[in-house]
Parts: sequence; C-alpha cells; structure tokens
Amino acid sequence: MKEKRNKEQLIDFINENIIKRRAMFIPILGVSVFMLVGYAAIDKEAPVIVSNRIEVPYGEKLDLDVIDITDNQDSRQDLVVEGNVNSVDVDQLGTYSMTVSATDSFSNVTTKTVSVEVVDDEAPEFKIAGAKKGYVVQVPINGSSDITSYVSAIDNVDGDVSPFIESDKALDASKAGIQDITLKVTDSAGNVREKTFEFAVSDLTAPVVTLSQGNDVVIDYGSEFKLENYLTATDDLGVVTNTVSGTVDTTKENEVQTIEVTTQDEAENKVVTTLNFTVKDIGGPQINLSTTAVEVVKDSAFDPRQYLVSAIDNKDGDVTANVAVSGIDTSSTGNKTVTYSVSDSSGNQSTATLSVKVYTPGSKIVETAYTKLGTPYVYGASGPNAFDCSGFTSWVYRQHGISIARTAQGQSRGGTPVDRANLQPGDLVFFGSSTSNITHVGIYIGGGQMVHAPHTGDVVKVSSLNRNYVCARRYL
Repeated sequence: MKEKRNKEQLIDFINENIIKRRAMFIPILGVSVFMLVGYAAIDKEAPVIVSNRIEVPYGEKLDLDVIDITDNQDSRQDLVVEGNVNSVDVDQLGTYSMTVSATDSFSNVTTKTVSVEVVDDEAPEFKIAGAKKGYVVQVPINGSSDITSYVSAIDNVDGDVSPFIESDKALDASKAGIQDITLKVTDSAGNVREKTFEFAVSDLTAPVVTLSQGNDVVIDYGSEFKLENYLTATDDLGVVTNTVSGTVDTTKENEVQTIEVTTQDEAENKVVTTLNFTVKDIGGPQINLSTTAVEVVKDSAFDPRQYLVSAIDNKDGDVTANVAVSGIDTSSTGNKTVTYSVSDSSGNQSTATLSVKVYTPGSKIVETAYTKLGTPYVYGASGPNAFDCSGFTSWVYRQHGISIARTAQGQSRGGTPVDRANLQPGDLVFFGSSTSNITHVGIYIGGGQMVHAPHTGDVVKVSSLNRNYVCARRYL
C-alpha cells in the first residue's frame, strides 16, 4: 500500500518537473529511475508481531488493532494486518488460538499464532424494579422484606444473579421511613458491584374497591340511595374515605345518573370509580303479616286474611286490597303453608308465606308429656321433677289449663268414655282389675303406644299398649 503511494508521488514529481517543464529532462530522469530501482531494493525486513496474548472483553468485537506489531520502516497504522477472527467466539469465555499476518509497504509478510483470551471483566448491574434510574427504592409498608423483590442484579455473562445479592442489613418493611442499605453482588468471574440504596418504606397501595353490581346499576324507584349498597372499600392499613361527586335522585326514572367516587386512604393513595345509575320500578310491594307462624286445631275454621296487615308498593302505594291469599285444609293435621301474593302496576310480584300447623288437641298433650321423658317415678309425686302415674297425667293436663282428678281412680270417672277403635293421642288409658279398681294410668300417643310413669325404680317412658286396659277417657 505504501509502496504504491510512494510510486504515485514519484510519478507526479516527474510529470510536474520533467514532462511539463522540460527542465533538465535527461539528468533528472536518470536520477528518478535510480530512485525507483534503489527504493525497491531498500526494505526486505518483515514486520515483527510482538504480542503473544491478547484479551477481548466478553461479547465485544475483536479488534486487530490491539495486537502489538512493529516494522523497521512502516508505522503500525500503515501495516496490513489480517487474522482468522472467526476462530474466536467472543460470546464464550475461554482461550483461543488465532493466526495473525502483518504485511508492510514492501510486501514483507510475517505470521504468528496469537493466544486470544475472551474474559469477563464487567461487574453485574443493579436494577430497581419499576424504576429507570436513581437509588431510591419504593417499598410498600407491610410488604415483602425480601430485598430481591425490589432490586435485581443482572450480569453480562451469568445473567440474573439476584439470588447472590448481599446486604449490610435487613430490610424492615413493617416500619415507615428511609432505610439506607448497601448491596453487593459478585459474578462467577469475581467482578464485584457495590452500591448503597435508599429504601423508602411507605403506604403505596391504593384501597381495594369492590362493586357489588358493577359500574352500571339499576336502582329501584323511590328507594333510599346508600353508596355502601353498591361500593365497598378496604385498605391494607385501615381507614378509607369516600368522596362522592354527583347525586342520585331515585324518583327520576329511565335516565342515567352518573356519580364519581374518590376513595382515598390516609397515605392519600386514591382510586376513582364511576358509577352509572338508572332508576326503574323493579321492586315489588312489601307484604306485611302480623306473624309468620300459627297453630290451628284440626277441623276448625281458619281465615288466613286476618294475619295480613298491609301491602305497600314503592310507586303504587297501598295495594293491600289486591293481595291474593291461598287457603289450607284443616281437616288433616300437619304443617301447611298459606301464600300471600300481589303485583304492582309494573308487573313486579311479591309473595309472603304463613306457616300453619294443624293439630289435634291431644297432640299438644303428647308434646308436653314428651318433655318429661326420663323423669324418675316417685310414689305420690306430682312433678315437675318426679311423678307417680296419676301425678304425671294430672301435671301434663294442667299445663294446658285442664284440671283433672289427682288419682287414677278419680281420673277414670271424668271426661267421656272412648272405645279402643276410636283412641286418639292425648286420651287417658286406665289399667286395673275393674273400673272400680283402677291401679295405673297413661297417655295414649297413637300407634298402639302410650307415655306413662310406670313404677318405683323406673322413669317416664314410652311403652306399647300390649295388654288390655280397663277403660279410656277423653278430656279434650
């Protein structure tokens, strides 16, 4: 390259001073020819490749200019240097051999095998989560105390080295304020990065808003607007306040009324929620009953309307007269239901129910008798903690306002006689050698069984009516 340049300079000199000026043509031409021949014969010494080993940073391009080469005539930048750079993988740490050639301006060439070591000399870099720069780390109070939740470390070779971050002190996320913590991380090549960060612990979490019906709400005509029916908010530290912009008039039907609710905690973290309300008549009348459950005697007359107090609609007003009431059959015992129903002018229907227990008087007697099952028999006792047979029956009847004789013999002479085929729960059954010699009494419960206080050493219990009794009496 330099030889060509020198030749071009010489030709320019001849053209300028000999051909164009025609001065001293012959002598100068002779000298010039001598110079060309002599110059070509001057340099026969090849360049010297001094470097035996070079280092290349991991991932960077291999630059042949870093190889130290000298020449007796040419400067380093005038030498033509070549090398098989493809033999070196700069993305893989290690030592490689590369053949290098250097050519001077007189075409003198030298070659040498140079050791190339790809090295990692770059320390990992810290990175704050969610931040592009700076050393202030934002930490939510009561959040994680794991530093790597907020700061990571990335190495050019090893990748994520966050698990190897060391700190001079622990992070206390339960205490608000600034904490200066020095972090250090080392990669596999021993490169160390150390920095001090400010960890600012504060309430960074906005309140959590829950919408029970979403952002678009249909609200009942004439109802009372209560924000808490549609929006609730909680905060990790407790107290929140809701500021409402706008109003809702529940008497304005079929138009969208928008309010904006700003929910803010004590740290001034905010959440803004938009709610759109449309007023419609969607609620049925309110049916009011004087009670929800009654008991009636079997076969007795029963008017369920007597328990209806009112039916009031939010828009139509009093619609009590429009309430439809279902009936029940009192000819059979059991639990039955009366249904009250009414609709308003918008077609909204409401129902209410009344539970009705149809019973025979004797079933109440049996229920009371059952409450004393297990009570001990004591001769002459009339309850409530001990009984003999007639003391038990007289006590049970007395709880229902019915007074009967104290003795079994006396009880067998009251009421009305009942034959076995017509026995009903609550009837008294008597035992003895004859109607004039009654020695025991019990209460019939149905299904061929009775409840009674048997004898000394026993308790009130249910027994089968498995032997003939003298007579039966009904006091109901």
